[in-house]
Amino acid sequence: MGSVSTVMFTGNVTHKLDPKSRVAIPAGWRAAQEGALTLIDANFDEYPVLKCYTKESFAEKIAAIRQQAEQRGAEPGDIDRYIGIITGRCFEAEVSSQGKLLIPKPQRERLKLGENATIVGRGTYFEIWSPADYEATNSPEAISKIELDKLFHMLS
Repeated sequence: MGSVSTVMFTGNVTHKLDPKSRVAIPAGWRAAQEGALTLIDANFDEYPVLKCYTKESFAEKIAAIRQQAEQRGAEPGDIDRYIGIITGRCFEAEVSSQGKLLIPKPQRERLKLGENATIVGRGTYFEIWSPADYEATNSPEAISKIELDKLFHMLS
């Protein structure tokens, strides 16, 4: 696999969950997922999401958090505790040979997934959302509240 900086998860797609609670990952993203993915329960505003990182991109994210926290003068114990909370919420999952990712029952329930899941590229990682929550965060009203969009006008 190439360096993480060459991996860009972009776009979004909504797929049906199969009877085993697996969702198909976009074909163009599968080559970047050699081995297991690191998944973490997270939130976007008040919406639950499942963040999915390659092992390399997750390691780079943790290193960046540590470096930024140190630069801001955070106590080493606080940094370790925060990183411990993050890593404690993680679990590994593999994309099957058919390109499907199993969404465990606790995460499926937390995300309130019905028959479908929306998969959203976020550059060096991707997220899994309930389709309704993803739509709510991408409405014109929601986008109009983003301060950076008022500056760059990329979405409005």
